[in-house]
Amino acid sequence: MSRIILSDRGSFLGKSGEQFRITRKDGPEVLVPARKVQQILVLGSGISVSSDAVEMADQLGVEIVFASYFGRPRARLIPASLGGTVKTRREQYRAYDDSRGSSLARSFISGKLKNQSSLLKSFAKKWKGGERSDLWQQFRDRSAEIEAIIPQLDQINGRVENVRDKIMGLEGTGAEIYWRTWAALIPEEWGFPGRDYPAAKDHINSLLNFGYYVLEQEVWAATLYAGLDPYAGFLHADRPGQEKLVYDMMEEFRPLVVDRVVVGLAREMKKGHFQEDMRMTRDGMKIASSAFYGRLDERITYREKSQILRNIIRSQAAAVATFLRGERQAYEPFTPRW
Repeated sequence: MSRIILSDRGSFLGKSGEQFRITRKDGPEVLVPARKVQQILVLGSGISVSSDAVEMADQLGVEIVFASYFGRPRARLIPASLGGTVKTRREQYRAYDDSRGSSLARSFISGKLKNQSSLLKSFAKKWKGGERSDLWQQFRDRSAEIEAIIPQLDQINGRVENVRDKIMGLEGTGAEIYWRTWAALIPEEWGFPGRDYPAAKDHINSLLNFGYYVLEQEVWAATLYAGLDPYAGFLHADRPGQEKLVYDMMEEFRPLVVDRVVVGLAREMKKGHFQEDMRMTRDGMKIASSAFYGRLDERITYREKSQILRNIIRSQAAAVATFLRGERQAYEPFTPRW
């Protein structure tokens, strides 16, 4: 997937014929064939996009996402005709008060727990039969503890508003086990203190947050293309201006789309790739962006087919929509083989 990322203050995105024209204060002009671009990402402030560039992006179906320098989505330009069927959203609102709402909430967390367990087991394989067989056993044991939580979700029934705390309580139990174990994958020189969110005060949490914001952008787009209301969630309680369905649907993807990538980045990046406030430098941003977006563009085997992760996210959103419309009996979370 071809993507334009603008993160330097003073950058300008314009149009030149059938090409996007990028100009920066300290760099040469760059021309990118518009038909090869599928997404434009504007990170931070002091960046301008011309109306001609917006019009050409709209005509070609190119997404334009505006986000903070840390990657958190602020706004998205989408075609006015986008939105799917009215029936989908009507059923989404109704589902909050019936069994479909709690069924989805349980499925999102079931998928997350399964993928957290799978990620730990996948990294444990390298220690089996070696000098660190103790770590292999530790990771296997912690994975089993996380998986043991999943059957407890099936025992929770009722309106999602009445059972949300129970579901999130089980998610929290799994998270405590997961992050305590995952920390062993991070080199000691980073001094990872454990998961701290939303405000990152260390390098690794900064990378995790950036990765989750990248994932948020993708899930946000997926909900819109599926005709869902991104703000009407089930697992996460409603808050004005916050896309709670997006947060719901991110859960099952966090371990394998973001956490896995950060383990690799912790070995590739240096502390010099970060500023004092934990924002990444230009070089750090290039490395991290390439890794996270590269992961989304990666092919994996899922349901016996080779599929791009980005497309799987959109397929899962479509599956939520068809479940809500009564076209399938249950929603199955994304849980590939490890």
